[in-house]
Amino acid sequence: MLEEDLEAIRRMKADFEAIGELTDNEFRSDTTISKRMNHYSTVYNAATRITGYDDPRDPMGSGAEELLYVDFQEMLTRYLLKHSNLSAPSEMELFARILKVWERYKVMMKWNVNAFAYLSRFYIVNFSKPPLRQVALRIFHEQVLKKYVPTVVRVTHELLTAERKGEGVNREDVREAIELLSSVTVEQRQEIYNEQFLKQYLELTKDYYVALVAEWGESSSHTELLRQIEGAYNDEDVRCSYYFPPEDKRAVMVQVEEVLLDSSVVLDKLLKSKDGFIAKLKSREKNLLKLYYNLLSRRQKALACLADLTRDGITAEGSEKLRQYDNKERDIDFKSCVVDIMKLQDEFLTLSSECFDGDTAMLKAVKEGIERVYADGVRLTETVKRFVPMSELLAHYADSIIQGSGCSSSQEEELDRVIAALSYVTDRDTFLAHSRDLLAQRILSPKKKFDDNIERSFAHRISHCCGVSSTCYLEGMLHDVDVAEGFRAADKLEAMGVKLPFAFDALVLKKGIWPPRIHSENFTPPPIISEALHSFEAAYLQGTRGRVLTWSYSNSSGDVHAAFKKGPKTLVMPGLQCWVLLAFNGANQLTVDDVVGRFGMTFDDAKPVLLSLVKASILIRESNFPTVSLHDIFIVNDNFTSKLKKMKIAMGRDQNIVAAQSEEVAREVEEDRKPAIDACLVRIMKSRRVLEHSMLVEECKERLLPTFSADPKLVKQRIEELIRKEFIERDANTPGLYRYAA
Repeated sequence: MLEEDLEAIRRMKADFEAIGELTDNEFRSDTTISKRMNHYSTVYNAATRITGYDDPRDPMGSGAEELLYVDFQEMLTRYLLKHSNLSAPSEMELFARILKVWERYKVMMKWNVNAFAYLSRFYIVNFSKPPLRQVALRIFHEQVLKKYVPTVVRVTHELLTAERKGEGVNREDVREAIELLSSVTVEQRQEIYNEQFLKQYLELTKDYYVALVAEWGESSSHTELLRQIEGAYNDEDVRCSYYFPPEDKRAVMVQVEEVLLDSSVVLDKLLKSKDGFIAKLKSREKNLLKLYYNLLSRRQKALACLADLTRDGITAEGSEKLRQYDNKERDIDFKSCVVDIMKLQDEFLTLSSECFDGDTAMLKAVKEGIERVYADGVRLTETVKRFVPMSELLAHYADSIIQGSGCSSSQEEELDRVIAALSYVTDRDTFLAHSRDLLAQRILSPKKKFDDNIERSFAHRISHCCGVSSTCYLEGMLHDVDVAEGFRAADKLEAMGVKLPFAFDALVLKKGIWPPRIHSENFTPPPIISEALHSFEAAYLQGTRGRVLTWSYSNSSGDVHAAFKKGPKTLVMPGLQCWVLLAFNGANQLTVDDVVGRFGMTFDDAKPVLLSLVKASILIRESNFPTVSLHDIFIVNDNFTSKLKKMKIAMGRDQNIVAAQSEEVAREVEEDRKPAIDACLVRIMKSRRVLEHSMLVEECKERLLPTFSADPKLVKQRIEELIRKEFIERDANTPGLYRYAA
């Protein structure tokens, strides 16, 4: 290094020492950009000047960069030795002096790092030397911090604890102290910052909040405790954001969350007590529910507990509502029942979006809770002991909507609500079976309302929710109605030269599409009816082979024009009632035995027909006995009167018959599930070839879930049946392993 460069370095060192003596105001005014560039130029010239090893002007050789690297360390070391007088009467004053030295040292360090910046470009990189900033931090550690680390750590902890308790502290000093402890070299950071400061701070934080939560748990109500936890958490979050980098903030907040949100005191009082979360859920206190979620969702354990309570709360509320409709002697008020459950569903879905922020775990809990409610039902335990599932009640509710009764909002909106509820029904096959039966009633019963457009719209909605195959029966029934309208039975008979004394139409029902309860009967219709049926059969079967028509007389209907003394009436009634009234054209009175013998009915068939006509005051029963016998006499009520010219007369409903029909549908559903399970098991085994018992049962249940929830016991029975039929076989060595054999 040339003498002129050495002289320039000496001047730079003197200048650096003079800068160290400046006050803050003097430093800002005297340290101009020209002075900074002068120092940089001095180092740059000394480092880049090329001289030979034998140049007399450079007695020290060409190792200028190494000498400059040493000068950088010397300048900072001498500065600290001169300006680090840290004697103080108390720890707090010592703490303040250390921070003041550190604050000024950062300025001098930055100045010198910029002045010697050229060394970082080549010398430090090529010779693998520690960076200038790291060297400067090590110097401060060796000269100042190493001796006073315990003091800085202790005072910083005290100030943080004091601030946490609400006392006023100098936040800038605390921030500077944390920066000082974390600004050492990588090796020293682990020892000083992580071990001596942060680890101890985490322990202090835990102890502080454990004591605080214990105190709150004894003295505060549920709502007060929730508010206190919210305030403490938010304060700690703001404090950590100000003092710590993101990764250290997260470590502190995790410690805080474990105590405030995961401790047994908090969970027991806020969640597991009867006045906690469950009470707020039941009273729909949205602000508190939102606060519960915002706090507890930060911890998986607390969130899981929150989700479980939500699911159980929905189930309990749904069960409570359904129990209100138990033990009824009369028909179930299915409209009110379904509306109550739909309202419950809407309320919790609203809570899920407004209070639980659409969280996946909470949505799943709400869904499972609603599914449990729809898997329940109403229990009748007095007149007829039976269980009516929600899927059946929902089908009856949809039936009332389609017929235009019982809904305050528009028909389309109400049907959309039915489909929304159907998405939570697990036994959808039960809903579909009852919907099929009710559609048949709407089509065949004269007292029911039938609208083809609404029916098709409803079937389309079901198809969209449950799959295309789910509505094959409904669409097949509607197709039969379309075919009947296109066939035009009256026009066909007229073309054949058959003239009937009354208007006639027929609906051909394909076997297997319509409910099994609609079956053929061996009754003997009146001659006038029989002639029309034979003529239609000839017209319908003309030009076909293999088709057979049988007649379901009990599902027919007709209009009877009756002449009473007080005026004629048109009576719209089921077909069997029409037959009985027509029989009175040739007789003044009839007994039950006459009706049975004339039409080939049984006593049980004739009894509801006659009693429904008596109830409508069209016939009079000449007997005082409460029970009907074969010899009871019935006559026409010639004095029958009504304000209506056209009346609908319904067949009397026996509670036992209605219950039997419902149970019959339930049995049909159970029987239909067996081949569905068989087919699913075969498909699984055909694709998988080898599968364990538990995995086969689970996969079968999962695949059938869109239609119904398969009972594991029934699945096991069907597996045994498939083994018997040799579709699958057990492994010879492992009985719980199945192999596809077909």
